Amino acid sequence: MSKKSALHISKGVDSAPSINPRLRAKARKTQGAEELLEGILSGDLAALARGITLVESRSEKDRAPAKNLLQAALPHSGKALRIGISGVPGVGKSTFLENYGCRLLSTDSQTRIAVLAVDPSSSKNQGSILGDKTRMVELGKHPRAFIRPSASGGALGGVARATKEAMILCEAAGFSHIFVETVGVGQSETLVAQLVDCFLFLAMPGTGDELQGMKKGIMEMADVIAMNKSEGQRRSAAERSALEIRRALQLFTKENDAWITPVTLISGLEGEGFEELDQVLDRYERHHKIKGLFEKKRAEQRVFWFERALGEGVDQLLSSNPNWKSAKVEVREKVAQGKLSPFEASEMLLERLRENF
Repeated sequence: MSKKSALHISKGVDSAPSINPRLRAKARKTQGAEELLEGILSGDLAALARGITLVESRSEKDRAPAKNLLQAALPHSGKALRIGISGVPGVGKSTFLENYGCRLLSTDSQTRIAVLAVDPSSSKNQGSILGDKTRMVELGKHPRAFIRPSASGGALGGVARATKEAMILCEAAGFSHIFVETVGVGQSETLVAQLVDCFLFLAMPGTGDELQGMKKGIMEMADVIAMNKSEGQRRSAAERSALEIRRALQLFTKENDAWITPVTLISGLEGEGFEELDQVLDRYERHHKIKGLFEKKRAEQRVFWFERALGEGVDQLLSSNPNWKSAKVEVREKVAQGKLSPFEASEMLLERLRENF
């Protein structure tokens, strides 16, 4: 279907006075991958939202159209700067994103910002409050901004299952900056680093445990550290905390990119230090592109997600086999009863798998 005809049909559905509003809504929901892609490429935020909903769906009927949409969008992706935002709860991630995002939009008319905010899910029912959009009201109102809260679904590191796919669609829609706001910090945040070009860690002064809260893993993967809440009377404490972190960072070295992680002072609430942060992020991007590390990192990330998806797919495939499922339940019961160690049990199942290859 041509773009002209697709737009004509869309216009007809939305503007025909004789069509019931419920039928119009149903028509929009049942758009095919081709029509959705046309809307996404034209910057239609409603189409983008429906596209992300499609790739997030776990329904079997949505699998094929979601695959087609992603495959068609892939050639149009890859042009945005991807930034991961992490920090302990209460550090002010949403406030920072709200004000920093608004500043970026006000200083450049070509800037378009997408925020993929991942909320923690209940471990019992997978429900989530999804409150990030309500905390970024002003940014959410901007015509060149798109905020998509999604539940982590219990995913390690607070990365929603379809965050990677959502990024592809956002890039196809023409967004220049994509921020991934994560649930919290920890060793599991390695997954966030596998999604973004730059991992920005937000710290805050005056807690007395800045270094204790920043474990080796998070310090090694952080590309930029911003000491948030550094305004007013907290400034002196922030400077001391930043100095401590800089000293600690000297104990860690990046593998081979010769990038020294900078520590900058900001106030997400007051908008202080944003210009310096702009310069740091720009320097990071130019440094990695000049060194050839920017695309190398993305290539390694693509392989990482391939391996991860393959592993999940193999697990699902095996789980659908009744013989494997029965054997797994049997061995799992022995593990629960203490008759087998978890490692011995897994080796037994793997041996059965090898025998059937």
